[in-house]
Amino acid sequence: MLRVLFLSIFLLQFSGCFSSINPFSDSTENGLKQIEIPDGAPLWLEEPNKDGTIYAMGISKILKKEDEKILKRKALIIAGNNLSRKIYVKTLAIYKEYLEKTKESSIFENDLKKAAKQVAISSMKASKIDGFWQDSENLYTQIRVDYSKVASELQYESKQLFKVDVNLYENILSNRAYEELLKVLED
Repeated sequence: MLRVLFLSIFLLQFSGCFSSINPFSDSTENGLKQIEIPDGAPLWLEEPNKDGTIYAMGISKILKKEDEKILKRKALIIAGNNLSRKIYVKTLAIYKEYLEKTKESSIFENDLKKAAKQVAISSMKASKIDGFWQDSENLYTQIRVDYSKVASELQYESKQLFKVDVNLYENILSNRAYEELLKVLED
């Protein structure tokens, strides 16, 4: 019993540290830090832009005798957090833009956030790791997901969130709208 109490206090004390890594927080700022790439990095890290994908990087500082597996996991967690945050923010913006166009008032913001979160989580299942690279101080990684996967997930969640009506079909669910979603996600 004493262990459970101690563990609970410990977790509560440090929970503030972890709130900053929540990709679905209500923070209005993007929260993504710019990662400086050192000289000699591989091309996939220096020039990450690939057509048709959303990407994010993660970095793990090399401490004393830390296992390489742990370093890779830390870097992947950070990269995954950054990527899911990007997808979440873009999806939320698309939903809000749709609501502004249609003057829809029956959808609550919490429902929009929940749907955007689901799009981000579902899209992350299709993410791919570009690779790992290590210099003397840090371990870098990069992950990406295709815009098409995000757009498909966005369309699926839209069917769940909104009643399928003519405006929704024209703005989010049609094939023409799918092409427009791909363009918006690229920005």
